[in-house]
Amino acid sequence: MQAYQLMRLGTAVGISIVLAKSGLTAAEIGAYEMLLYIGTTLSFFWVNGLLQGIPPLYQRKTQAARARFNTQIFLVFGALAFGLFLLLTLAESRVCHWLTGREALPYFKWYALFLLFNLPTYPVEYFYLVRERPWSILLWGLAGGAGQFLAVALPIWGAGGMELAMKSLALVGLLKFLWTLGLVFRLGSRQWLPEEIKDYLRFSWPLTLNVLAGNIIVLFDSWLVGWYYHDEALFAVYRYGSREFPLATALATALGVVMSSRISRERDAGMQELKHRSARLMHSVFPITIALLFLAPLLFPLVFNPDFAASAPLFNIYLLVTASRVLLPNAVVLALGAPQMIFRWGLVELVLKVLSGFIFIHFWGLPGVAWSVVLTFWVEKIGLSWYLHRQGIRLNDWLPVRVYIFWTVLLAAAYMIFLRCMIQ
Repeated sequence: MQAYQLMRLGTAVGISIVLAKSGLTAAEIGAYEMLLYIGTTLSFFWVNGLLQGIPPLYQRKTQAARARFNTQIFLVFGALAFGLFLLLTLAESRVCHWLTGREALPYFKWYALFLLFNLPTYPVEYFYLVRERPWSILLWGLAGGAGQFLAVALPIWGAGGMELAMKSLALVGLLKFLWTLGLVFRLGSRQWLPEEIKDYLRFSWPLTLNVLAGNIIVLFDSWLVGWYYHDEALFAVYRYGSREFPLATALATALGVVMSSRISRERDAGMQELKHRSARLMHSVFPITIALLFLAPLLFPLVFNPDFAASAPLFNIYLLVTASRVLLPNAVVLALGAPQMIFRWGLVELVLKVLSGFIFIHFWGLPGVAWSVVLTFWVEKIGLSWYLHRQGIRLNDWLPVRVYIFWTVLLAAAYMIFLRCMIQ
């Protein structure tokens, strides 16, 4: 699962590199990033909220009920994807204007078609996960990631242009959809069960709203930068810099998913395993994060192009999010069956992020936006840790506290040294 998340994020980074090296202007790349921004804004929250609800519910069901559950999951994702496609097709100008301040974007319809086919495929890795089929997850991630990367890279490298790239993306989405459909036919019951769907949605809606709040936190910044500056080139610079460390995000996300399922089955043993694996995660990601602090100013002009050198200082601020990303109280709270607590603290985080975003961009510009993310990402983690403490679950029960303090202090010290070196 961790390798799958790395492939997914690696695909996105790889496509960004291809575009930056392609000779396209920053404004053209910014238009593509705006398409991704629209798609993420309108789908990320419900996709990830519904996905988080799969493992805990699956563990509670009998074998026969699990087969029925698979079909209902696919139907929910398919229906929501079709609804989004209709929205984008029938209200293209309004969606573009509302989210980007523009009346239209190039290749919009082809990207909408890609979303129609691609969004229902997201549960596939969870179908494999709950059946403990790791090699199938790897194969799925490799096929999907390579397909999407080549769909963009080959037309760009072959002078086919962005239009052919978007058509190729839609084709890859169709192929992934056919794979998903075949898997559901093999694993599902081929029945439509409204009550089963209601139970799934009832459990998942707090998770969906929490992801929506967290997604708004990230996407609000993109909207804020576009609204405040009205500059496509600057927007592209911000988008390339406003990235968390992909390795930390991928590994932490996958670990949280797997551990919520494990803790649901065996609470005490699962939390001890979470504590052990969290320590290993920290020993893996913190040293690389610290190294990137000093290498980013050199790597950005080389990996992308000199136009994106200004993105490196923003990226370095976002690297500090690693300190909160590796905290996984969410996995324990979800396993305890309290998704509403995740939503409540996510809502508090959202309110603070919006307020700090407007204030920080006014006084400190783009770096201020990045710092508002770093600070507010702690809110949910601290709140959920406090909730677990009230339930009798101490911090030391699921978190290697000494290891965490050591690496967090070292990361903060490294950033201060980096700043001093830059000033000198």
